Amino acid sequence: METRSAIGLILALGMLGNVMAADAASGSAAPAEAEVPSLNVPTVRTPVIGGDASVGAGQRSASAGYELSGSGIGSASTPEQGAILTNAGKGRPIRFQNGIFVYPAASLAIGHNDNVGGTATNEKSSSVVILRPEVVAEMKRSGDRYTFSYAGNYGHYAASSDDDFQHHDIWLAGDNYFTTRARLGWGVGYQWRSDARGSTDRVSSSSPDEWHAPVARLVGIYGAPGAVGRLELESSWMQKRYTNNRAFTQDSDVDMLMLSGRFFYRVMPKTSLVFEARNTRSDYVSATSTSDNDYLKLLIGATWDMTAKTTGMIKLGRAYKNYDDASRRDPSAATWEAGVTWAPLTYSEFSLQSAQDIADSSSGAGNYYINNRSHSLSWNHKWASYISSSVNAGVVRSNYNGIARDDTTKNFGIGFYRELGYNFRAGLNWNRTKRDSTVNVNDFQRDVFMLTLEAVL
Repeated sequence: METRSAIGLILALGMLGNVMAADAASGSAAPAEAEVPSLNVPTVRTPVIGGDASVGAGQRSASAGYELSGSGIGSASTPEQGAILTNAGKGRPIRFQNGIFVYPAASLAIGHNDNVGGTATNEKSSSVVILRPEVVAEMKRSGDRYTFSYAGNYGHYAASSDDDFQHHDIWLAGDNYFTTRARLGWGVGYQWRSDARGSTDRVSSSSPDEWHAPVARLVGIYGAPGAVGRLELESSWMQKRYTNNRAFTQDSDVDMLMLSGRFFYRVMPKTSLVFEARNTRSDYVSATSTSDNDYLKLLIGATWDMTAKTTGMIKLGRAYKNYDDASRRDPSAATWEAGVTWAPLTYSEFSLQSAQDIADSSSGAGNYYINNRSHSLSWNHKWASYISSSVNAGVVRSNYNGIARDDTTKNFGIGFYRELGYNFRAGLNWNRTKRDSTVNVNDFQRDVFMLTLEAVL
């Protein structure tokens, strides 16, 4: 389905006048985000910006089982409501006299990966140990909230030490509430990560491709809680640099800047129409790269929060990628972003995610682009006060334009968990990833089994 972008922009401009009038009628100081989900997808608070193939749907799907996802103890998780860019703490905090609260958490997993390198032949299997420490420090001042967070991810393969990884995410953020109308979320951070072998369209090396990046994000919101209209302006920046396997990764170094504007128009107490324009600028460092481009998305949709049962956001529109190199074709295509959560029971929840995007080649230098269409569905269910399960399934279809390659990557996972008191949760997980490609050398199947132990205070 395609959306006429001009109509969307005209409607958005025509509704801007409703913001001022609605603000005057509101007297609440609570964050508007608590009423109508904001940002791109409900509950998303990641500082990574879109448009980069190595953090896109195709790469994430091929990396399934590569990392731990983090602590998820249901009875001990206390997410912050109405947060803009600050992170939520898990469990009970350590409180200091200066008003700082510290939330530590950790996950440990021992398991087996039967295809560490994601290869079609000569698969290498290995046992693996993964440790993920997490900590969030929180401070509140005069209604504002500030957090400093660290999440590590350390993996060691007994039979394939070249695939060991050490990932670090540091994030300092603040949510500032100036008036009932004006709010600001800001965050700066640094990431040290790696792309698992077999998860990109670059030539696969004997070890993961490691990279680091400073990141920053800013979200300004104008519109009081309950107002008919709300305006959001957002900017994100990322400077990504690879540090190893330079014969294959030097063309992937990129500077990215994203600017977007969103206007929410409330049509019912818990439902709003949303109009969005977003542009991501990608500048590749290599002098020989032809992939410098602007990626514009024009979207129209709706966001809602129907009591505790259904929340979500669906946006449809058109995407335009314009390359600086005049010899390259500038593609355009229908695009969408959807995230819907349905909880028919207080102890059972279904989540659906779907998106279509135009991504650059992860090599940064190839004269082709990738159309990624991704869908995923998960079900989390609590069978008793201390026993729960999770089931997830997903598919990503990647169509390469400019080379003869198309991929279909399917994921399926299931997990069972038992809470051991308030502070611990043990689990057993199995994940399967299967990629079928028209280029046979890119086919692979991977099964990952994990025994996990998660802990919070």
